[in-house]
Amino acid sequence: MRCSVLLTVTLILIAGATAFADGMLIPGPPHAIIADEPYFTVKYHHVKSEIRDQVCTTYVDQVFVNEGRREMEATYLFPLPPGAVVNKFTLIADGEEIKARLLDKDEAQRIYEEIVRRRKDPALLTYAGNNAYQARIYPIPPKGERRIELRYSEVLSYDSGLISYLYPLSPEKLSHKPIESVVFTADIYSQQAIGSVYSPTHDIEVNKLSDNHVRASYEANDVRPERDILLYYNVATDPVGLSLITFKEADDDGFYLLLAAPTIEEDEREVVPKNILFVLDTSGSMSGEKIEQAKEALTFCVDSLNRQDQFNIVAFSDSIKDFAGELVAATEDRVREARDFIKAFDANGGTDIDTALRTALAQRERGDVNYIVFLTDGQPTVGVTDEAQIIKNVAEEANKMSRTPTRLFIFGVGYDVNTNFLDKLSQDNGGLTTYVRPTEDIEVKVSNFFGKISQPILTELSLDYGSVATYDEFPRELPDLFHGSQLEVFGRYEKETTEGTTIRLTGTAGDDSKSFELKCELPEVKKGTDHIAALWAARKIGYLLDQIRLSGEDKELVDEIVRLSLEYGILTEYTAFLAEEDEAVPLAEAEERAGLTMDAAFKVGYGAGATSRAQNAQVMQQQKGVYATNTYLDAGGNLQRIANIQNVGQRGYVQRQGRWEDTRYQPDMEIVLQVQAYSEAYFQLSRNFPQLNQQMSVGDNVLVILGDQVIEIGGEGKAVLSDAELRELGASQQVQTGANPEPASKPGVLAALFGWIVGLFS
Repeated sequence: MRCSVLLTVTLILIAGATAFADGMLIPGPPHAIIADEPYFTVKYHHVKSEIRDQVCTTYVDQVFVNEGRREMEATYLFPLPPGAVVNKFTLIADGEEIKARLLDKDEAQRIYEEIVRRRKDPALLTYAGNNAYQARIYPIPPKGERRIELRYSEVLSYDSGLISYLYPLSPEKLSHKPIESVVFTADIYSQQAIGSVYSPTHDIEVNKLSDNHVRASYEANDVRPERDILLYYNVATDPVGLSLITFKEADDDGFYLLLAAPTIEEDEREVVPKNILFVLDTSGSMSGEKIEQAKEALTFCVDSLNRQDQFNIVAFSDSIKDFAGELVAATEDRVREARDFIKAFDANGGTDIDTALRTALAQRERGDVNYIVFLTDGQPTVGVTDEAQIIKNVAEEANKMSRTPTRLFIFGVGYDVNTNFLDKLSQDNGGLTTYVRPTEDIEVKVSNFFGKISQPILTELSLDYGSVATYDEFPRELPDLFHGSQLEVFGRYEKETTEGTTIRLTGTAGDDSKSFELKCELPEVKKGTDHIAALWAARKIGYLLDQIRLSGEDKELVDEIVRLSLEYGILTEYTAFLAEEDEAVPLAEAEERAGLTMDAAFKVGYGAGATSRAQNAQVMQQQKGVYATNTYLDAGGNLQRIANIQNVGQRGYVQRQGRWEDTRYQPDMEIVLQVQAYSEAYFQLSRNFPQLNQQMSVGDNVLVILGDQVIEIGGEGKAVLSDAELRELGASQQVQTGANPEPASKPGVLAALFGWIVGLFS
């Protein structure tokens, strides 16, 4: 037994380890794949992973359904990413353990190619060139189900303080119908405190149960998963664990994502006292359900105050009702009095926004953390009604107390608010606007928000990247760091960077200044996580849209939005036409059309459409995962997905006249090579240029870009490529490395494996 354990350890050290792909069920045995038989439907797909100090055990539970009219034999395939080593693997079908055979790369490649060739479906090319497990599942009766359960263990890769976990979910897009239920849960345990947890692919919910236990989860219904789930986490070496994720292509500037998350134990000791002023609109338009929800929300906020906080409540209509006239300590008596004050609110009168905000600003205290939570459902109708003048008055009042940080958080209720006005107010004062549609509950939105900002840890944040030259960083103004929250900063670094650097995060905690450091290297030629590029592009587009919306159209900004949309395949409601045209739109025409669309839309700041436009720009600036890109809210608040576009890594592919095209393609670009789909030449491209496999998997009629060469794959073209042609293509491509995480370093793996080996012997 000891020898087998040592052998396993040795193999892991040599090869590294990543998660292996989810299984897929293909009709027919490997030697006789049935070309026209529909894929099996996946009824549900549930995944539970348990990660303990880099050692991960994953449990998979799937149900497949035979939608055909006859009994079926099927091949079950488990593609493995490059370098994957699985130390334990169990496959159960309907409660009975069955044999699965490990295929080497060459044998797996032959099977993948045979499936792709016979079924005229390139989706499996994503996994070409990898090892795989194979199992025979038989019989499956017509309309019958087969429940398949997997369990496997692996050691996760470690690189520069980050541990990565990949669960390839995308094979499920082969399902004949959408999947009823997809559930992914990862419980992460660590002897050291866990810092940041982040997924660049999906909007993962992160729940910090303790410093040493974090649960990450994702759930969706009626979907065909398009992307594998990629999860990163780091173990904190200080109270605010810093980590860095990068992406770099040769001859181009790099991308980075900086993460910072405070540990829970440190949070509880370091929570910063705050001054908070609640400003509530009680005008006549708030009558009925709105005022009752607002009162419940405000009561929740007051009850959630820390005892070291100070607060006051300013209610306004055409006059002001001031709870205490100044900031007061959040003692039990004062909180009880505040509840009674809130209960007495009635909704009547006009809306004097200017006086209400200036009253609140005048009550701030110098040197402390000051927050204003402002809720309104309308436009100014009393006092100063010119919105530009109100913005100016607020700025003047805010500047009266220099070096007194104040953030203004606004809730715009309903469709009568001017979104441009409210967003300008919040952005000029370091805050954010949240919109509450008529169908939404004010209490839920305000309560969720206040729960997030109730315990500030660090304020007045700043970043220093040392010797690295960075630019285009988002968000432009760093938010405060709160208990249970996470700072996410996207940016770019110049390609000349060749040395390591020290990144320093500085902030204020009460009366103290605190600084945290991360020593790291930003790669010069190495690829990293390509999703970072697309997320950076989404955030920059959202920022530029806000600049145009709030400050007026600027041709340079419009042109940059169009360029980013084309280069990264991140479309908005103003550039959606780029994916709808029969032919590629010339760049100049695209810029003109986008500018006209934005100009018309942004002139109107009121109504349901304006609310959606404001929310769309905000969502892009907070984009959590590329899974959500190329969607937007329409005027009714309904989520729309831009048709005929796919994201592949950091690139976009748009479908025009039945052909998928790289969004960087322009009509004046020369197509240097045509290749017949599913011919030998087609698979030569796949074998010799594996970086094309993801792009080729988009469809069987596709236009790809390799280096500076445009290649068309379709019904016509070459059936075989000569060695000279392959060499010419190879010479034209840019020097790139794989996008998968680096193998674990030996010290990191040994440390992680020590406890695991002890556990095996015990």
